[in-house]
Parts: sequence; structure tokens; C-alpha cells
Amino acid sequence: MKGKVFYIDPQSMINLAKYDYQLLSGMGMPVYYFCSKYYDAAYHPNIIYKKLFSYNKMSRNWQKAISYVSSWFRILLHVVIERPRVVHIQWFRIPRFDYFMVRLLQTLFHIRVVFTAHNLLPHQGNENKSTAVFRKAYHAFDRIIVHSQVTKSEIINTFRVNGDKIEVIRHGILPFEISDAQYEAAKSALDQKYAALHGKTVFAALGFQNHYKGTDLLAHVWAETPELRHAKDAALLIAGKVNDPRLDLSVLQGVDNAIVECRRLSDEEYIYLLRHTCVYLLPYREISQSGALLTVLPEHIPVLVTDVGSLAEPLGIARIGWKIQHAEAHELQDALTYLLHHKEEIEAIRNDRQSWEKACHFYNWRDISCQTRRLYELLME
Repeated sequence: MKGKVFYIDPQSMINLAKYDYQLLSGMGMPVYYFCSKYYDAAYHPNIIYKKLFSYNKMSRNWQKAISYVSSWFRILLHVVIERPRVVHIQWFRIPRFDYFMVRLLQTLFHIRVVFTAHNLLPHQGNENKSTAVFRKAYHAFDRIIVHSQVTKSEIINTFRVNGDKIEVIRHGILPFEISDAQYEAAKSALDQKYAALHGKTVFAALGFQNHYKGTDLLAHVWAETPELRHAKDAALLIAGKVNDPRLDLSVLQGVDNAIVECRRLSDEEYIYLLRHTCVYLLPYREISQSGALLTVLPEHIPVLVTDVGSLAEPLGIARIGWKIQHAEAHELQDALTYLLHHKEEIEAIRNDRQSWEKACHFYNWRDISCQTRRLYELLME
């Protein structure tokens, strides 16, 4: 490698931190990693950790903005000292400011800037303002990484970006790193707490819940379909912190076979509930790729997904679940009632080890890290 690489992820917590670790640990080269002070994934000797971002846990927007901007100015100090050749940015948090920083890096320091477009646009915030900023930003980046050909086509068609600067590099699987001892220590208490799930066909949506994930659609379909809400041998489980004020799950109040817990889950709880899930539900309205999906794959949990972005891509690799074409009530209702009466099909997919190995291999991090390193090397030529 002919120069230094700065890798910047202001959101590096939970699954996003795991993504960074898996990507950077396989590079075979040192990388300066500018991350959150609350980074909570593993550590690797090739990664030079610079924990600068602390806005994540502040409550007021003005405090978050000041903290975020000051973190970026500290990164600029490192730029002056270390003189990186490539800066790789994972997320924009204040799009107008972030775009300004990109142009500053390029024009003042002559640095090549790579951006990973995990989604076409941010899921939250003012969509019109985001569109205007990203229209300029996508043209400014030296390279854009996307996780699927679908997202590449969306960027080309929406923003008229030259396709030659867009690299398709997959998102790898995200295994949960929890020891058997940790899991077993929590299991007995969780067995008692979630006794209502035992022996039932459990349909689940776990983790952070948002409107774009279709959680409200799922709640309404379950509550308004007598065949589902009165099924004695099935249960709907929605558990995780609600990140969207538009999300109203009150329709499930009084539904005996539905469990709703609107709070952040511990790792032990998440794994426990995942391992008691029969079908993991991802009825997304929009997405490019889902970290939740790539957490489920290593646990061999059959999935029901919407055919948006690259969400259904694993189903083209191996038969590991089912898909609906659109996030619409009648399609989701048909799929759930079908699965309710075809438990043997769910079990057959769950026990098909060859299919799961094939799907997981497709998203292996070794290839993903090598592709990303080759992109860095190309930009340094």
C-alpha cells in the first residue's frame, strides 16, 4: 500500500461497529479507524482506533451537532499530521456539513474520497434536503460503494452519476459474538419470561423498528386477520427499540398471541428470541441491504422478505425463505396465512444445512475486504 487510509464511521455502534470490524480486520493492512467513543465490537491489531465521536448518546440536537462538528475538526488535525491518500466515509450525519468536509478534503488536501451508500438516501430526516445534498455529493465522491446492482442502478438513474465510479461490494454476514456461558447464564430467566412462545410457530421482527421496515403494516395485518390473531399454535413477536414516531403498534393491544416490547434488547435477549423464531419477518417498504437480515443468516432462521433493494438476493442464492413483491397488506397476509399452515416447509428450510452454508459463503468477509482493499490501491495509483 502506497499511502495511508482513513476510515470514518460516526455511527460505529452495535451492528455498524461489527460491520466495520469484519471489513477492516480482513484488509491485511493498517487502517486509521475514526469511530464512536462507544464502539462496542472486537479489536484487531491492524486497526488504528481513533475514538472521536461522542454525539451518539446526547439528547439535544444542538449538542449533537456541536459534538459532531468538533469531532470532524479533530479528524482534520489528523489529516494534516498523517496525510492520508484515501478517506473512506460510511455515513453522513449532517449532510450539508459532511458534503463541505468532503470537498475540503479533495480540494485542499488532494485526498481521494470513498463513500459507502448503504442506502440510496438516509431513512430519517428531511428527504428533499437530503436529495439535494446527495445529488451533489454523489457526483463529488471519487468512488461510491454499494451493496447491490439494484442500488447502483438507482443512483445512476436518480442522480445521473457515472456508473464507472460505482463499485458493487456486498455487505457481509454479521454473526453475534456472544459466549455460550453468557447465553446460558441468561437462558433460564428468559425461558420463564417468554414461556408463551414455547411450542409455537413464532413469527418475529426484532431489533430497531422503523416505518420503512413495515412494522406497522405487520402489526395491522396480524391484528386484522382473524386466522392469524386467533391462532393458538402461533405467535407474533415484535421486540426492539422504536426509532420512528410514526410507528403505532397499539393495534396489537389485546391480541393474545402477540408480544410487543418497545425497548432496546440486550445481546442475550436478541439471540434468545432469534433462536426461538421460526420465521423472521422483513416486510420493508424500502431498503438497499439489511444488517438485520445478515445477522439472521448465520443462525439459519428462515426469512420472509419484501423484494426491494437486495433484500431478496439471498433467496436467489439458496432456498432460505420466501418473498412478497410489495409491502402491501394483502400480500403479507397471504404469505403469513400460507406459512401458518405449512410448518413442515418452515422446518425443511431451517434444517437444510447445505443451503445455509451456500448463502453464508456468498456473503463472506474475506472477499469483501479484498475487494475494498483493491479499490483503495486503485485510487492511490
